[in-house]
Amino acid sequence: MKNLTFLAATLIIFIGNGNAQSTRWTNLHFVGDLYNINGSISAQEVLDTTQMKYAVKSDRYLIKRSQYFTYIAIRSNTSSILNTYLINNDTIKVLHASAALGQIDFVKEYNTFKPLKTEFDWIYRDPVAWHEKHENGTDTIQEFYTLFGWMANTWHSGSYREVEMIIDNTFMDENTKIVISYTSKEDELYGIRFKIGTEDTSICGDESIDNQLHNGYIPATINLNDSLRFK
Repeated sequence: MKNLTFLAATLIIFIGNGNAQSTRWTNLHFVGDLYNINGSISAQEVLDTTQMKYAVKSDRYLIKRSQYFTYIAIRSNTSSILNTYLINNDTIKVLHASAALGQIDFVKEYNTFKPLKTEFDWIYRDPVAWHEKHENGTDTIQEFYTLFGWMANTWHSGSYREVEMIIDNTFMDENTKIVISYTSKEDELYGIRFKIGTEDTSICGDESIDNQLHNGYIPATINLNDSLRFK
């Protein structure tokens, strides 16, 4: 198992092992029996250090990993969307979990990143929130995982304040940077928080575009924040 490396200045997470283009994902059996992606973060998911090791731990979120998977959990004090941004030199993948699950890939074109689609497809849709499936939609988050290599709970599963996501490590390479965004109320102020490690960050240095991404809208381009670019 490759070790997780922290750069002290930025607390960037590097995840090793795998080919991001793979469509044959690791069997979910290898997540371990202590983890259940159901929107209710259990004591065993928090306390376990045998099946997964801590990468990041804070009051509002945690990130853990094993040889095969990366586990992200949000424990907010208000309802929350969870976005995970997998940033590489030439691509940005946005994994979105709210009332549906969706993924958008951005590819580098000169000095900016452009989306491959203009809208999320919402392949898995929360059956309580949506009246109809996508024409190629999945019935379960596990089926969604077989297509995309990650899954998360949606709003009507578990606590409205908690979101859990599991990502196959073959989705990433040794240089991938992980940013997450979620909503919470801090010092009486409701807001969207972008984090890398335990530090505040921004995807593109523009709050309005950052918030579009978080809320499931796709900007025409992303001019990636300099602190997230590869040198």
